[in-house]
Amino acid sequence: MAEDPDIVAEVSEKGGVGKTSLTAGLIAVAAEYGLRVAGVDLDPRATLTDEMGVIDPKKSVNDIYFVDPEERPRDPAEIAREVLVRAGKHWPSNAWVLPAVRKFGNRETDQTTGMEFRLKRALWGLRDLVDVVFIDAPPRPGGKIVGSALIATRKVLIPSTLKKDGYLGAREAMATIEHYTTPGGLNESLEITGIVRSIVPTGKKFTQVHRHWQEQLQDRWGDLVLPTVLHDYSVREICRTGSMPITAAPGREAKLLIAGYRELLHRTVPTLEEKR
Repeated sequence: MAEDPDIVAEVSEKGGVGKTSLTAGLIAVAAEYGLRVAGVDLDPRATLTDEMGVIDPKKSVNDIYFVDPEERPRDPAEIAREVLVRAGKHWPSNAWVLPAVRKFGNRETDQTTGMEFRLKRALWGLRDLVDVVFIDAPPRPGGKIVGSALIATRKVLIPSTLKKDGYLGAREAMATIEHYTTPGGLNESLEITGIVRSIVPTGKKFTQVHRHWQEQLQDRWGDLVLPTVLHDYSVREICRTGSMPITAAPGREAKLLIAGYRELLHRTVPTLEEKR
């Protein structure tokens, strides 16, 4: 019998904190290790979908969540297998994605009973196809789509820039997660792997403001702030523009980012070697 995949969600309640970059980086290094890896794009802007080289998908996560009130609901586990597509030509053949489309934003106000549980069932349906799943959650305060990610996932990584928005996004994400992990919550076994400092300036661009917010993160959450730092390197935008994985990029900056993503992968998926 196939084992359930490891599932990790990247969550922040603010945009622009490097959440999609973190997700794409983790997918890239997991694929490089030889794992069968899938990304789940839960943002209607479909940034992860685009970065993974998928254009105009025939089916999307919207098909997993949407239930026609006039018809009998289909099993999300079956639908997920129809939605899952290989990443684009620049990505390894063992990288897959459940893509997003703009109309997926309509699901946030969908009143379908039990919709928040459909992603968990969908990912269970992929257990014989993928070893690890990374969920790119949308940057909004709670809500049904973020809730579905927190129900489906086993672990959470919270990216944070060293700016006020990064700090607030982490704080609000922590507050939302507590509702799911407290006794009687919908995912009591959910683990917070940690907070990842993301898009961090280097050299003289690292100012007192960045130092202040770094201290705020460390004072509030201590060891939950992980030692890995992901710096603001232009190669990330080059990869996004070219819809290619960071592991395919040359140069020193790419190597430094790859090393950071690898550290986070090993920390988040400790059974990595067993899955290879």
